Amino acid sequence: MRKLVSVLAVLLLVVGAAAFAQKALSIAAVDYPQFSVYTLRINAAKKACQDYGAKFTLIQPSAVEVAADVDTLLNVINQGFDAIIVEPWSYEPWLEAVKSAKEKGVILVNVHVPYDDPSYFISQLIIDNKGYGITAMDVLAKEFGGKANILIMMNSTDQMNQVVQRQAIIDRCAEKHPNMKVIATEFTRIDPIIAAERVEAALTAYPQIDTILFLESGTVTVAANVAKEMGVLKKIRIIGIDDPPDLIASIRKGEVWGSFNQNFQRQGYEAVRNIVDYFAGRPFPKFTDAGIVLIKKANVDTYLDQMWTPVSVKGKPYSNLK
Repeated sequence: MRKLVSVLAVLLLVVGAAAFAQKALSIAAVDYPQFSVYTLRINAAKKACQDYGAKFTLIQPSAVEVAADVDTLLNVINQGFDAIIVEPWSYEPWLEAVKSAKEKGVILVNVHVPYDDPSYFISQLIIDNKGYGITAMDVLAKEFGGKANILIMMNSTDQMNQVVQRQAIIDRCAEKHPNMKVIATEFTRIDPIIAAERVEAALTAYPQIDTILFLESGTVTVAANVAKEMGVLKKIRIIGIDDPPDLIASIRKGEVWGSFNQNFQRQGYEAVRNIVDYFAGRPFPKFTDAGIVLIKKANVDTYLDQMWTPVSVKGKPYSNLK
């Protein structure tokens, strides 16, 4: 009888272990589907979950605000997910949440904005914001013959990735492109009415502005509408960021000159792959610069293929694994 009980116990352990091994990873993403660029990241993460047999859950904060995002992450940490994909916009406001995740053994992957202490994450898939500013200025200097009077449009002073990008742009101009000058900076709060007011005020106050460079993607086409109404669209080059549908349509029409597209597809897909590899005990990169692609009228119909080219999809080795 004891032998039979022992055999049954072993069988139960084996069956239990097999069931655990077959359990699908549960992965949550705290993200914003109302913005098309984040939808690209969300859809890429979903595709990776399908490829790897993981369960994906999207959690959307109630507002595009620091407090709402942090509160959402704190709530998600307590919901039993194996891992969470998150974008902390700056260090201090997210510190309580990422500490909580670490204490509770919840795996985090950071996307888009570099975090000052990477030890809270198994990996970071980010845009090198300083590198973004340098690359953007080098590309535009080549495109525009080294001359431009630039108005920078950004969300707010506490959007740290944009703050770093702006400073890198200013520094690169001073260092390498002295005839590329940042004339003014305005803040949109990603509000079309505010953006329209700020663009009109800047173009009125600084008529020498010939280039408007956006560091947020939500109000780029507003600038084209304002410039058109003011009768100056033909002399203004508007450069956006990312690829919301209205911006892409405007590039096709020749109103917005172009856009620097951050590779959200790589962020989403490889974040999931990093999580899967972590739990499987396989090596994966701890730091990935997702990179950018310039969209212009010449490649507006083919740029999406360019975005997927560097992505390490299932079966393709990581390009940056050291």
